[in-house]
Amino acid sequence: MAYAVGSMPENIQRITKLEMSWTVGAEPERSYAFFSPWFGMDPLDNLNLIQPVNPWSGGSWSMYTEYFQWSPEHNSNSAQKSVKAGDTLRGSLVYNHLSDSYFLSQTVVETGATSTQVVPCQSGKKFLVPYVVYEKVFPCGSYPPDGVVTFHNITMECETATEPRIDCKELVKWSAQYKDDNCNMRAHIDSSDQIRITWDTSMASKYDNHSRAELETLNTRSRKDWATRLVASRSAAEVEA
Repeated sequence: MAYAVGSMPENIQRITKLEMSWTVGAEPERSYAFFSPWFGMDPLDNLNLIQPVNPWSGGSWSMYTEYFQWSPEHNSNSAQKSVKAGDTLRGSLVYNHLSDSYFLSQTVVETGATSTQVVPCQSGKKFLVPYVVYEKVFPCGSYPPDGVVTFHNITMECETATEPRIDCKELVKWSAQYKDDNCNMRAHIDSSDQIRITWDTSMASKYDNHSRAELETLNTRSRKDWATRLVASRSAAEVEA
């Protein structure tokens, strides 16, 4: 729903490192809702998304990393790890010049539990578009009651034509956007080191009268990501039961 997107100066050829920390949200009321805060990166064509994700579904939080490629369609996930409200997550996307790939990792700071994968850059694409996102639309009371997730301790490094690695955190221009006006969910650019997404669980929502089937269809129609697989696995489990 709400997101922050960054634009880079013309002399930046690639983001070589993007890291952020955040705290796993409070547990929302139990429901069939599923949603996730995350940050990530795309190349300029927006067809190759790498992201550390932190989904809520089935009454619990989890974390892992995901890669989604639109053409030809391809998806890969690292191992899913359970996390709990209050845990600190540190996500990391780091470029390897030798293999033209990114090392994606997600770590629980308190325990050291880590989930990783390596993602080759498709056709030599260069990742230049950073995001901070909260996605999936449900009635407002479905979201965590703390009403905020704060991405902080941001690290960003880039390469130029003459420098293989520079600190570019102060060079990126972030803008706050929203795609679906629901629960007053909004992004806030506090500084180059902190981006928040906030919402109001007390508000009425245009989705209050949607059925479970309608909401599942709405939230899985765009791409075969973690949410699409979640709904498919739920349906299979319900049939087997």
